Amino acid sequence: MQVAPETPLACTLSTSALSERLASIRQFTSRSVLSHQLADRTLRLTYRLEAKAELERIVAAERECCSFLEFELEGTPTSVVLTIQASEGGDADARWLFDQFLPQASPPKRCSCAPGACG
Repeated sequence: MQVAPETPLACTLSTSALSERLASIRQFTSRSVLSHQLADRTLRLTYRLEAKAELERIVAAERECCSFLEFELEGTPTSVVLTIQASEGGDADARWLFDQFLPQASPPKRCSCAPGACG
């Protein structure tokens, strides 16, 4: 039995292209993602339906440079769902690999109470 070689965890983009791509995906995520679920090496994201064309473009580009990830798109009547799965054994790296697709935490909102009044 012949065993296929493992796909290396390496992006094929240059450093500057990678930085631009990650920033673009983060911006897209911040304006389009509705929800997400991260479990082990699988990330499932639900996006607004109107984001479908841009999401398809992003996934096509990611498939080219990140062959160590599996991408699956499915549509619903009201949304588009993207499932990304890291390669077997990629559990420890999954959070890092998925970071640009995850919504960023918003900074805490300040209230208009007197200093110290809100605890």
